[in-house]
This record gives sequence, structure tokens and C-alpha cells, in this order.
Amino acid sequence: MEYAIIIGIDHYDKRALSGAVADAEAFAKFLTDMQLVSNPDNIKLLKSDANNQIVIGYEIDNAIEAITENAKTHRNESNRIYFYFSGHGIGNTFNNTALCMRFWPKMINHCISSLDYLTGLINKGIFDEVLLFLDCCRENDTMIKGLPPIGDWQNKVGERVPKVLVCNSTIYGKLSYEVSIDSNQKRGAFTSFLIESLKGDADTNNSGRITALDLKQHIENNFPTYALKYNKIQNGSASTDNGGDNIVICEVKKLEEAYNFEITFNRNSNVTLYNKNADKLRTDNVVTGDKWHYKLEKGNYVLVDNVSGEQKTIINFSENTMGYEQF
Repeated sequence: MEYAIIIGIDHYDKRALSGAVADAEAFAKFLTDMQLVSNPDNIKLLKSDANNQIVIGYEIDNAIEAITENAKTHRNESNRIYFYFSGHGIGNTFNNTALCMRFWPKMINHCISSLDYLTGLINKGIFDEVLLFLDCCRENDTMIKGLPPIGDWQNKVGERVPKVLVCNSTIYGKLSYEVSIDSNQKRGAFTSFLIESLKGDADTNNSGRITALDLKQHIENNFPTYALKYNKIQNGSASTDNGGDNIVICEVKKLEEAYNFEITFNRNSNVTLYNKNADKLRTDNVVTGDKWHYKLEKGNYVLVDNVSGEQKTIINFSENTMGYEQF
């Protein structure tokens, strides 16, 4: 059986966000549309609005306990849980992020510990796969302490040892950004990339399925250039434990688009694209905002600005996934 706890917080007392709730809603809709959570009642969507005080820690703990009790009735099945968070975050250590709750920073330590919550989910012993997706900043601040789950979360209860996948929107010590996706709606750059990746872009081998390893490699290879589309410097990260690379996240349709690479231009000039054999693929005048779409083979390519002489090497990591570059 599949379960999900999805948290989105825009309405902080200070430093309000614009896209975290939209991110949470989009991720919940994605899980439902893809039937990655077969029973919609198993999705616990906790989101802020202007008039509530929800998502202050114990709502999350209550959701976890409700899911755990349900999962116990499915002991003969393979149980998977998704834990998704979009909001403010603070990097405590390389492996731990303080996830800021509704009243942060007025209540400076109104945060939960991503590592402690992951440990708590593992120690339930009822889940076979635990997948965490965190779309938040990870700038370091030693003054912030994330709280653990309530109860006896440190002692293992059940016997199952789950495979684990943890995806962070940015590397330790760095910022995570909101960007304008459609009609100037703010969204987390990482969540938008994540959803498109799991819809098919991360199917590295065109196998019709996406594993945790596929997603890890796709984030490493293609998210930085995806963020550059929106003029942001951001590198996501992913880690696995206990065989997590082998998690089959979802099945997808094979990539059928007419192109697998998008080049966005930030200049007014004349540009040439060369392939790995130095053959000229295209020469054309471009202006800021123009996009070239190509079906590229795996390998290195070179863009040349024929006016300034500037060159840039681009890499297409797979013929079966979407790649992005800015020049």
C-alpha cells in the first residue's frame, strides 16, 4: 500500500513564500494522477493558508501515526511512504535539514528535523520503501534546532528495513529558489523539475520505468541547467540507503517528443551549434529568449557565438531524457 504526507507552507509570520502551497498541491495531484498512491485517502495534504495555524508539528505526527495504523493492516503487502516538504529550510548538517514550520522565525526553533523524521519512519518497521523530497533552502545556521517526532521514534518497532531515497532541492549550505513557471505563478524550481522528471524525463534507458538511481543521475546531470533557464544557480542532490537505488518509483511512457534537448539564448547574436564530430548542425541569428529544440545523440556539443567568439560545450547525457542549456 502507498501513503503520502505532503506539506506546503507559504504563510510564515515573516518571509512569506509564494509557491510552496502550489508545489504541495501539484505533487499531491501528480501522485494521484499517476496512481502512485492508489487510494487518495492515504494522502495527507497539510498546507497553510491566511487563516489557519495548521502544520505546526503535531499535525504531521498525527498524520504519521494514522498512516502507520493503516499500514499495519496491510502487513502482507509492500508498503511505501512519500514524505514531501516545501517551505523554508535551514541546513543543520550535511544530512539534516531543519524544516521550518508555520511560526518560524517568530518562534526561532519552530522547525522539525528531516533526519529525525526519516529515522522515525524507518524505525516504524512497517514500510518497505521511504521516499523523502525536500524543496527548501539548506543555508547553515547552528542556532536552529529541528525538533524530533513525538513519542518513541528512536527505537525500532517493526521488523522491516526499508529502502530509502532522499532528494534535496539544493546542496548543503545553499539556497533553493522559487521561479515563475506559468502565467507568472511562482513555483519551486526543483518541484517543477521533479514532477517533469517522474513523468518521463528521468527514464534514462527509455525502459518505461524510473528507478531511484535514474532520478539521482537525472537530478545531477540536468537540474543545474534546468535552473539556469530561470537564471538561478541551484544544484539538487539525492542519496539512497539500504538498496534504495533499486526502488522503482514509477512506470512511464517512453519519451516520444520530437526533441530531447532545449537551448535557451540570453544574447542577440549569430550562433552555430556543432556536434561531437565538429559538423555544423545549425547557424542562425538569435535574440534573448529564443529556444532551439533538437534530438541529440549522447555526447558533447559546442555552441559558438560567431560575433564575440565565445564558446560553450554542452553535454547530452542521454538520448531518452530531456536536457537543458543556456547560452
